[in-house]
Amino acid sequence: RTLPLPSLITPCTSPPHPSLTPTMPSQNKNSQGAVAQKEMSGFLYAVLVFTLLLICCGESVGFSVFNKYVFSGPLKAPIFVTATHQIFCFLGAFMLWQVSPPSFYTRTPITSGATVTKIMLIPLAFVMNIGMNNLSLQFTTLALNQLIRSFSPVAIGVTAYLIEGRTQSLPKLLTLSALVGGVVMGVATSPDFDFLGFLICGGSVLGQALGIVMTALMMGDASVRLHVFDVLLYATLPSIVVLLPWSYGMGEFAVIGQSIEREGFGVIVGLIIAGGTFAFTYNLFTTIFIKMTSSVYYGVTGGLRCALAILTSFFIFPQKASPLSIAGIIIAMIAFSGNSYFTMKEQLAEKAKLSVVDVERATEKERLLDGEEDDEQEALIGNKKM
Repeated sequence: RTLPLPSLITPCTSPPHPSLTPTMPSQNKNSQGAVAQKEMSGFLYAVLVFTLLLICCGESVGFSVFNKYVFSGPLKAPIFVTATHQIFCFLGAFMLWQVSPPSFYTRTPITSGATVTKIMLIPLAFVMNIGMNNLSLQFTTLALNQLIRSFSPVAIGVTAYLIEGRTQSLPKLLTLSALVGGVVMGVATSPDFDFLGFLICGGSVLGQALGIVMTALMMGDASVRLHVFDVLLYATLPSIVVLLPWSYGMGEFAVIGQSIEREGFGVIVGLIIAGGTFAFTYNLFTTIFIKMTSSVYYGVTGGLRCALAILTSFFIFPQKASPLSIAGIIIAMIAFSGNSYFTMKEQLAEKAKLSVVDVERATEKERLLDGEEDDEQEALIGNKKM
């Protein structure tokens, strides 16, 4: 007996094997093109970030070397020159405000007392931090200057504990202890040690720590979102009001006249323009880098930038080093980088637990208390999170 054909055939309900499914050539080509475009986009992004990192590190090292050259040679007026840097930063930020698209920078209006408080504290921290740091370059070598400045995480940690009772994790305590040992060894055994330069540079580190912690304390839980160019617009002019009388009181105006007679007016003006350009472009490129990545990741590069500045200084300036001082420098740089790494891990872990609003508030205060600062830009805002 013959069964009907439908009863002998079971309908196939599973999808056909991919290898048996006909694929249109245009669909396959579009898929491959999308993958290739995505890979190329990721590659270009990585290249751009790496290039910006090289530029930021180069500007950081170049700015330090340039300042050391100027302040110990043709123009021994560090406070006056620092004031001119502020002028250039203000002018650059003002022009950027006028021409940049809103996606890159939109000026933050001053609408709260917390914002005014922060803006008024920034010039004080800047004068104590960068003003004294630049002044110290007249008396100490660039290598020792950078080594002493690398002590800042320790100063900030101690100050934060005394003022706010803020404690550090065990890994960070270990790296901070190693940092103390490395800095003490490197500074105390250096043939180029200068006590006056050490005191002035140490004062700048203390000023940086006090300014950062006091700003964080006074801000409390108020979320004040200031862009770096907001700071350049609002805080540079008050800084100039403080720096110029200080410069005059130190007799730097007479030094400037002597430098013009000795070097020539064009040379001095050129040095001032070059320094001001360094100051603003460093802020600009660092802002772009942070917008593409994060201030957390930028903070990790602090050890690299400091180490490069120290290494470069030995090739440019007549400096001496003993075996113990070299060992101290190496220990300090490793500890500094390790502290930055553990800080990054803690911040990323904390942000993963918080809501969006809490992230903004925690980031603002964390940036301040971890002291992710560097040169002109860092003295202005503690570091930025875009």
